[in-house]
Amino acid sequence: MHTMFLNILLDVLVLICRLLEYNHEGYARISAMPHYGNADSIHWFKVEPNCTFHIINSFEDGDEVVVWGCKALDSIIPGPDMASTQFGCGEVNEIYLTGKRFCMDFSMINGAFSGVKNRYGYAQVIDSVVSSASGMLKYNGLAKLHFEEPADVSLSSEGQLEEAIKVETHMFEENSFCTGACFVPKQGGF
Repeated sequence: MHTMFLNILLDVLVLICRLLEYNHEGYARISAMPHYGNADSIHWFKVEPNCTFHIINSFEDGDEVVVWGCKALDSIIPGPDMASTQFGCGEVNEIYLTGKRFCMDFSMINGAFSGVKNRYGYAQVIDSVVSSASGMLKYNGLAKLHFEEPADVSLSSEGQLEEAIKVETHMFEENSFCTGACFVPKQGGF
């Protein structure tokens, strides 16, 4: 019975890998749908090729839809090539909110702010050196993203971007790692 479970689990992992292939030659896309819309009201937008597994938040800001997420320029999940097709038109502006100083994933916010503009986001920080050596992602810290505050030091001199947001990090002791962090609001906090 235990062996049967492992075979089923491996089959599921193979299926997931086939669904999440990163196509270096193609393009990525995001979609937007009006509140109370249906499948016919979805609008597709081409974006720079990337893998975005986890979205921090999305919200309307005037007549724009803002999507914040963690993106990678390569995939950590291998799989077969996927076909590309044409998608609807639209303008997309992309920037690195944190520059390229940090590799982060598993982003989160206070759930009370899902779908509305929020001031803070949180993510797990990837230890690139240990991850490369071990062949699997290792998270050795937590980051707090201040969406409405500029970075303490301008990254423009590094050629990364003109305006970055403030990022606070809490790094763990050497060889200490985490995964599955979640946001817990302070009782009585705002």
